[in-house]
Amino acid sequence: MGKKSTVEEIKEMVKEVSRNAEPVIDEAMKKAEPLIKDVTKKAEPIYNDIREKAEPIYQDLREKAEPIYNDIKEKAAPAAKVVKTHSEKARKAAKTVSDDISLKAAQFSCKEEVFVQYSHHEIRTTDIIEKAKQDYVSKGNKASSIREIQVYIKPSDNAAYYVVNHQETGKIGF
Repeated sequence: MGKKSTVEEIKEMVKEVSRNAEPVIDEAMKKAEPLIKDVTKKAEPIYNDIREKAEPIYQDLREKAEPIYNDIKEKAAPAAKVVKTHSEKARKAAKTVSDDISLKAAQFSCKEEVFVQYSHHEIRTTDIIEKAKQDYVSKGNKASSIREIQVYIKPSDNAAYYVVNHQETGKIGF
């Protein structure tokens, strides 16, 4: 096998150092455990003392702040109700917009092709629509004037009939 890369060599060194350090770390943890317990035991009375002294101060602050809190809550209730109502309406509107965007994104994200098959023929509907537009333009109309086009495929006539902007009509063969 070929020579090891620098990265592989470093990984092997790290594994070896980790293996060698494990017993040292375990021994240090065993020695530190009684010290941790001793510090915890000595700190507990100090913590409890601080907690006892802080409790009345905390209760005093809470008692003084509660009427102010209740007053603010009472005065803000009508505004909160309005905000809640409007936020619900906004949430519903945003969901509708999000759903619409998702639907439109899905429409643009997938390729769609429709073929019409009949009597040993196959025609793409997009090709028929393009031919109808070309026919409309060849009659002296502008492509930019097409706002809407309906195409009616009639295989029995080997033709498609189109209506542009609900006014101009035409026929194309295929």
